[in-house]
Amino acid sequence: MTSAVTQAHSTNADAGEVRPAIFISHAAPEDNAFTLWLGAKLAALGYEVWADVLRLRGGDDWQRKLEHALRDRAAKVLLVANPRAVDKQGVRNEIQIASDVARKIGDQEFIIPLRLAPFEAPFLIAHAQYIDFQRGWAAGLAELLGVLGETYKVPRQESDQSAIWREVQLVHARTVSATPERLISNWLAIEQLPAKLRFFEFRAGAERAAQARIKDAPWPVVPFRRGFLTFARMDELQDHFGPSLPLKLQGERRLDGFLEDGWSMFDIARVDARNKFSDLARQAIETALRGRGLKEFALSGFQTAWWAPLNAAPTGKVAFRWADISGLRQIQGVSAKRRMNWHFGVSVAVRTAPLRHARVISRLIFTEDGEKPFEDPAKMHRLRRSFAKTWRNARWRDMLLAFLHWLADGATEWRVPVTSDEALVLTLPPVTWMAPVSMPLDAETPEVDDDDPSDDEEVEEFEEEGLNAPSDAEDDEP
Repeated sequence: MTSAVTQAHSTNADAGEVRPAIFISHAAPEDNAFTLWLGAKLAALGYEVWADVLRLRGGDDWQRKLEHALRDRAAKVLLVANPRAVDKQGVRNEIQIASDVARKIGDQEFIIPLRLAPFEAPFLIAHAQYIDFQRGWAAGLAELLGVLGETYKVPRQESDQSAIWREVQLVHARTVSATPERLISNWLAIEQLPAKLRFFEFRAGAERAAQARIKDAPWPVVPFRRGFLTFARMDELQDHFGPSLPLKLQGERRLDGFLEDGWSMFDIARVDARNKFSDLARQAIETALRGRGLKEFALSGFQTAWWAPLNAAPTGKVAFRWADISGLRQIQGVSAKRRMNWHFGVSVAVRTAPLRHARVISRLIFTEDGEKPFEDPAKMHRLRRSFAKTWRNARWRDMLLAFLHWLADGATEWRVPVTSDEALVLTLPPVTWMAPVSMPLDAETPEVDDDDPSDDEEVEEFEEEGLNAPSDAEDDEP
């Protein structure tokens, strides 16, 4: 979810009543495992959580309690969203009730969809921005915790609600383990920023001639007024624009102050300042990806995927290791049965809250020859839906970690140049959280995946000489 609000909506504005609960809406039994996992995690972290899996016994009593929780106690409704779930009448009824509550308490972001698979949003939530759990439950939970705690400020309780969830696990033949669980996100924390932001302008009347030159500037720039904002200095840019487009420095601002307070001299509010920084940082990261030989592929919704063609990245499995985080995964390969190549790729977004970070979103690109993506959008879409249907969360996580390990040459930081002598410094591995409890899911028999090569194939290593493939690398299962 990318939207930000300036005020939490955990209080009923009409009655002054605190709304302390989180309501999870789902209808399909196939989603019980996810609802149990999510409810247990949130409850263990101190949130009051309601969901229909809490019906330990039948009858109208629980039905009334659930409706009361939705109407009178819920601060947010988490909608488990996939095509199967949103078509259920029970879910649509809860969406209707939740929409009525949203109007009553004045919270347009009362419903938060949790996307487990692409879905057609019902009309009442067509405006809602989702949190993506499709690429990994742990990454989705990390983002959800950020918006619940930092953006919406949903209250936590001192009382322990985990007992009722443990009882639910027993009813569903599951147990909550007291063993802490590490959650690995897809966030790369920004450890170091450039010192200053600068505003350059062109002379009046030169804006149109300057537009083309701005697009291929050697350093990240964001158009602003009759010029642009950038981290770069005059001497790093004037040669590019040439003598016919002389630059004039209108001002410079410490970047940390720009992010905290905006730039009142030029009427740049704080939220706009953060958006402009995010654009500049994204440009820098994408330039660094291009410098590693990655190619861009336009996705729907104005997003771009960056992927490694055949000769740009390892074709064997990549070993990754940061302290006790280690594993082994392939990031591109050939599908003999489908007569095509597949390539792991990423999209990048930079955010300043709840901490400054670059969000790396996993993608898949398909080519006939390892170099040119399929031109038919419908075919690419079908392949994305069918090719990786047997892949589990652990595989997506490890492919991302292997990709990042290769990208940073095994280092614990990735330096992304923003000027000739300054860089954004991103930390590796990605941000992790420790949940105080864990809930093992039922063991699943993996389906045969002919596109995942066996572990005895060649392993590519990207650390100092002497690194061996980790002994606890995953078995060759999706």
